[in-house]
Amino acid sequence: MAVSGRDFIRLKLRLTGNSLRGQGWRIALFVVGVFVGGWAAIGGFAMFAVASAVRSDSSLVVVGFGGTALTLAWLLLPLLFFGVDETIDPARFALLPIPPGDLLRGMVYAACVSIPAVATGVALAGLVLGGAIRGGVLTAVVACVGGVVALLLCVVGSRAVTSAFASMLRSRKVRDLAAVLIALLASSIAPVQFAVTALVTRGGLTRGAGVARALGWTPLAAPYTAVLDAADGRWGVVVAKLGITAAAVAVLTGWWASTLESAMIGVSANGPGRRGRRRGPGRVAAGRVGAGRVGGGSTGSLVAGLFPAPLRLLPAGVFSALMAREWRYWWRDPRRRASMLSLTIAGVVLPVVLRVGLTSGDARTPLPLAVVFSAVLTAMALSNQFGNDSTAYALHLLIAVPGRVELRARAAALVVIVAPLLALATIGVGLATGGGDELVAALGTLAAGLGVSIGVSSVASVVAPYPFPDSPNPFATGGGTGSVRALLAAVGAIITTIVILPVALSAALTHGLGAGLVVAAAGLGWGVAGLLGGTYLAGGILDRRGPEVLVDVTARR
Repeated sequence: MAVSGRDFIRLKLRLTGNSLRGQGWRIALFVVGVFVGGWAAIGGFAMFAVASAVRSDSSLVVVGFGGTALTLAWLLLPLLFFGVDETIDPARFALLPIPPGDLLRGMVYAACVSIPAVATGVALAGLVLGGAIRGGVLTAVVACVGGVVALLLCVVGSRAVTSAFASMLRSRKVRDLAAVLIALLASSIAPVQFAVTALVTRGGLTRGAGVARALGWTPLAAPYTAVLDAADGRWGVVVAKLGITAAAVAVLTGWWASTLESAMIGVSANGPGRRGRRRGPGRVAAGRVGAGRVGGGSTGSLVAGLFPAPLRLLPAGVFSALMAREWRYWWRDPRRRASMLSLTIAGVVLPVVLRVGLTSGDARTPLPLAVVFSAVLTAMALSNQFGNDSTAYALHLLIAVPGRVELRARAAALVVIVAPLLALATIGVGLATGGGDELVAALGTLAAGLGVSIGVSSVASVVAPYPFPDSPNPFATGGGTGSVRALLAAVGAIITTIVILPVALSAALTHGLGAGLVVAAAGLGWGVAGLLGGTYLAGGILDRRGPEVLVDVTARR
């Protein structure tokens, strides 16, 4: 069956258009995403154009570190926050007679038709303009080649990494290893931040240029710095750097091809029915499970076995059943586990970066301000909670689960899992950085941020739900929902920050145990009020538009 890249591009555009049809809010967010992507593209274009046109150490620093940051963003951010666009699900081609090479090339073409890819391409065009100004036509040609291989490295690398971790998270034998590797990747952000800050504040341009020169011999920055070498006439170095990048693209392409084939075979072998049963959240009934305690004899050993041990003391009922269901799926569903893991790790790493990496000398970011964003990020896992359920949410509509009970049970399950981890991280960061006197106030700020963010995320989840693609890749997004996901998270984070700002500022200015206890009590009350208020508002909306939510989270074919 002969297909071309044009066919995949047309299919990608058609599927994206279908996902936006009749969804006014999603179209608006998509337009905003285009605007944000355009702004980032223009900024990147100007940065690369000016830096590559100037002959100084500063140009090497800007191009080297800018290219490295761009490549790392493509590789790490899909794992941590935004996912990877999989509008065209490769599993749908498992039964079609398309050669593997044609399918892989088509997937690359389709991946390049996205807001991040187009914005990156426009930004890299700045290297062409700067190279032409600095070194003439030949340097501009090198910049074109370097821009193409750099874009391929970003696109193929993001797909290869997410596909590999998706396969690891689906396997019970190695999913713990995947969790450790994601943690290491997330933790690597902090050392990079520390290094860049130290170079800017203490090292000066000479030291920064030395590090950028070393990065230029890695695939992260080689295609970017090759333009500067071409302008200076070092053609052997240019060939070597472009060769390094091309080799990295080839390796990543082979890695992606192997995971792509295994994903297609796995889905084809399992069949849609089996995959639906694995992903559907309906195994734990959301109805009333009996009187008394969950672990009591009246519920039976079968039902009691579905409840995790920490929840068996809860009174039996709709709330406890929903909470147990959510608990199990946060740990077992690959998409939810990946989301919770990446956001929680980012929430643990971010306070370290804000506490240590952004300051110098004796000045430090106040601990309450350093930890508040970790709670906000973690609660963003609930911003599209019904998208995780997909059609399985129909069961909850059929048995008429009250909206407020539904949302509060889901929130309680997440809080029970992540709150202890965030509290321990806050205590550890405080003790390690000499902020013991700020711990109590910081914990209150953490509670305020977590509660308010859950309330805001609950409202977003019923007002602007969107479907995830029916893909075994837990990092996959589709139909333009990658930008929707990012914008919803950003809007939710901004609203939450504004609401909890009084508590955070009070905690930052507080000294002493007595004042810290007052702020902690206020923060806890603020968080509980935000959670109850947000779920009260969102629950009422959910009761009115539950069928619409089900339609919105059902993936369109």
